[in-house]
Amino acid sequence: NHQLVLKNINLDIYQGEVLCIIGSSGSGKSTLLRCLNLLEESDNGTIIFDDINITEHKLNINRHRANLGMVFQSFNLFNNKTVLGNLILAPMTVLKLSKNEAIERALVNLDKVGMKEYAHRNPSTLSGGQKQRVAIARALTMNPKIILFDEPTSALDPEMVGEVLTVMKNLALTGITMAVVTHEMNFARDVATRVIFMDDGKIIEEGKPSNIFTNPVETRTKEFLKRIINN
Repeated sequence: NHQLVLKNINLDIYQGEVLCIIGSSGSGKSTLLRCLNLLEESDNGTIIFDDINITEHKLNINRHRANLGMVFQSFNLFNNKTVLGNLILAPMTVLKLSKNEAIERALVNLDKVGMKEYAHRNPSTLSGGQKQRVAIARALTMNPKIILFDEPTSALDPEMVGEVLTVMKNLALTGITMAVVTHEMNFARDVATRVIFMDDGKIIEEGKPSNIFTNPVETRTKEFLKRIINN
């Protein structure tokens, strides 16, 4: 009962790019993202990150994950800690920062996402959009080399989507490397440096947003965009 989810994936992600991964539900987008930080284990093939083959079993997974921030659909914040407590946990345990260093770094990043004054609040008192902005700040506090976003706005009420996308747009302008699985086509069109369209576990087409959105080559890409954009 082994289902092949990803097939013949061959992909390079470059420093400083904003890669958007689009496609229907079940096309393998989230699985691809989760393979990069080893939340899913690939059965074969290799993933090279910064010249290191991360699919070898000698790897210190927590050390590796420190290089890849992850922002999930569902925030994954700890409600038994304050906002600040959520941000300083990993820097202290994984990066071995002192509490003061971790707090200093956390506050800078909360400021970046407009959530500094909520540092001592409990996440359960926040709106979905605020929680997701805290989750982005938490990822940034590890100083990762790349941040992975797995449909970061899909669990949000429509009126909160904008505030999260704005934070992500501003982040993209700072030059941090981002890989974003998203249904937000305007974001992909405006912010991505490159777009990948996936279907049935394969990369069907990739290119600059201007090409993918205005002049897709593959029939499946055309059909997908027609469906999405006319909705």
